Amino acid sequence: MRPFCLLFALVAALSAQGPETTERRLSNGMRVLVVERPSGGMVHAALFVRGGRGDTGGLPPSSVEVVAQSLFGRYTSADLTTATDIAVQEEEALYESMRREMIQRLRSEPGAAPPEVAALHAKAMARLIAGFGGSDSLDLMEQLGVTARLTRTNADFLFTSVDLPAAQMGPWARLEAQRLSQLHLYRFPLERERWLQALHRSDLADPGLSPLLGSAFVGQSYASTMDENPGAIAGLTRTDARALALRLFAPERMLLVLVGDVSAESAAPMLETNFGRLGSSTEGQSFPFNSIPSMGALRLAVISSTAPRLYMGWRIPPASDPDTLAITLAMKVLGQGSSSRLHGLLDHGMAQSVKAEVGVPGSRALNLLLITAKPGEGRGLPELEMAIRGEVLRLQEELVPGDEFQKALGQLQLQYLTAEEDPASFASALGSSWAVLGDWRQAFVPIKRRREVRPEEIQRVARLHLATDRAIVGIVEPDRTLTEDPLDRKLAQALRALAKQKGVEPAKAETLVQEGLRQLQMLPRDQRAATLKLLESSSGGPRSKEGP
Repeated sequence: MRPFCLLFALVAALSAQGPETTERRLSNGMRVLVVERPSGGMVHAALFVRGGRGDTGGLPPSSVEVVAQSLFGRYTSADLTTATDIAVQEEEALYESMRREMIQRLRSEPGAAPPEVAALHAKAMARLIAGFGGSDSLDLMEQLGVTARLTRTNADFLFTSVDLPAAQMGPWARLEAQRLSQLHLYRFPLERERWLQALHRSDLADPGLSPLLGSAFVGQSYASTMDENPGAIAGLTRTDARALALRLFAPERMLLVLVGDVSAESAAPMLETNFGRLGSSTEGQSFPFNSIPSMGALRLAVISSTAPRLYMGWRIPPASDPDTLAITLAMKVLGQGSSSRLHGLLDHGMAQSVKAEVGVPGSRALNLLLITAKPGEGRGLPELEMAIRGEVLRLQEELVPGDEFQKALGQLQLQYLTAEEDPASFASALGSSWAVLGDWRQAFVPIKRRREVRPEEIQRVARLHLATDRAIVGIVEPDRTLTEDPLDRKLAQALRALAKQKGVEPAKAETLVQEGLRQLQMLPRDQRAATLKLLESSSGGPRSKEGP
């Protein structure tokens, strides 16, 4: 255990003399944190915006991602010219005409727009792509020496970050403030198309997580944060996206973190001149949580064409709760690292993969400690579920041995050590703490409380928050529409026909078909056959001869 003792001492020393953070508030309400540390003439700049996939005001959750990528992607002279605005407006008009044509054709209504609209829209998109240029086009940010550009969104916030030479702070601030003040989102059509292609390729698919969250957080913003509906994104307009951007990128929602060769005193006038001129929003910050979901156990099965998968989760308090540190350590004991308990399932062939995490999908409000696992070759989901339940039960009934506890604590402390050493990680810790907890000073509080936590605390929170009668289990099973049962196939066909008759967009229709079939399969066979006849008569299709 001596290496861990040395690590504790090192982290304690670093935390005691940690870098000084200076907070400034600009005249428009925007906050700035400056952490001065020598770093070879470089500065890491990170902008955090409070409000992510859980705060879209009725738009699809991934609209935040499309907006963020449209705004913080490449930045060329085309993003500043009025000619681009004209080209984008032309694309918008053609895109809407094309969508109306598709909907009319699905409904088999007369008067559909001519098929040439799609060809005209394709030409408009080609002109936009040519106008912006490819990856080798001159980027204004890259001209300043900006590197390591990164833009991410989650349920609670979005952020964008760069590394840049300290000497280019002024020009960088002017460009960044310029696009935040204009919010043209000229690249929106390209980013919307990129996201739709990723959805159609299933690059973003997680078949079980979205319905699991929907069941666990009914009535809450977190319920739909992982929904990926191509139809909803296809219907998203630049007007919708700009309205969302105007609300999110209000000064009072933003925090800029600067870490590196920069001082608060020298940077203050430059920051006020650029970011201090951004217009303030009169709309209050919104992150609605309308009700408290039931805390009982839940179990659901999800039909998918992907490989079988098991989700097991428990609702845990927000990150601001005093139990968060002990819950995090319990999660590390269970499923983080090669020495964790659930990792043993891999060694014995019970699972192909297993992962434990907290803060799913966010941690500002009630969230999940979630275990995700795929069964091993020849192993079933029930067997895997029982093995995981056994490890959780052992955590509740037995104290975590000293060496195992020290390893979990060492992982946590190494995480904080890395955060203090690396400018990007340090900025991320400060910014996410501000966005989630409302105070960047809370970023390193857990490491200061490490001496208060004992194995007894882990056992207590496991009994309280990971109780068997509060477990949420999601099982991803093979698509039953592909089974040999002819009644299931006919039910799926009838549901699709009815959705088409009602004019439901194909992507949304398939989701409704899968959910409808799942519910129908809970009925006795004779009732399912009777339902099939009703569906076929409603859709006007041929009557089935399938009997009870």
